[in-house]
Amino acid sequence: MAITGMIGAVYVSDINAAPVSFTDQATTKDATLTRYQVTNTAYRYWPLNATITVKKNGTVVSSGYKLERAGGYVVFDSPLQPTDTVTVSGQALTLVQCGGFFNWSIDFEQETTESTTFASGGWKEYTATIKGWKGSAEAYWGDDRFFKSLGNIIVVKLFVDSGASQKCFEGFAIITSEGIESAVDELVKDKIDFEGVGELFIRL
Repeated sequence: MAITGMIGAVYVSDINAAPVSFTDQATTKDATLTRYQVTNTAYRYWPLNATITVKKNGTVVSSGYKLERAGGYVVFDSPLQPTDTVTVSGQALTLVQCGGFFNWSIDFEQETTESTTFASGGWKEYTATIKGWKGSAEAYWGDDRFFKSLGNIIVVKLFVDSGASQKCFEGFAIITSEGIESAVDELVKDKIDFEGVGELFIRL
């Protein structure tokens, strides 16, 4: 089924709000018993430099999992038991919807390094190295919040579905540029460009 762009939305972290502390917040597990997401939606976006404490059945665990800080997930290497409980403590960012956005785009990148040898049969060979992503978003200009956030790390959440499924792309990014365009017969427009910091998570 095709998806119309009319249902898109853009959220970013509130650059003026200090992170909110939380303690022993409950999580919701998925069917695989490996992915546990903070149940309270207010605590699902963790700063990159924040200490996140994970407990299983009340005991701190420090290995055997990874954190998806954008989205508030603890992802275990192996399935837990159905009766296990997982809680998290740390700090969370506040997300705000940026009203007036009417367009956004994302580009995924894969860097390669030439690895041609004498055994390559006269053809160049390449090896995949690091991945990355970048994007941009356009809005109707209203204030200077993005100008003030140039160079700052923020959370970017880009929706493709406004329904119950909440399909989106989310991750941390640095706002690298902002451009304001004003035409005499149009509304003033604001465009921001951002570079991804770490993984971009696809919530489909």
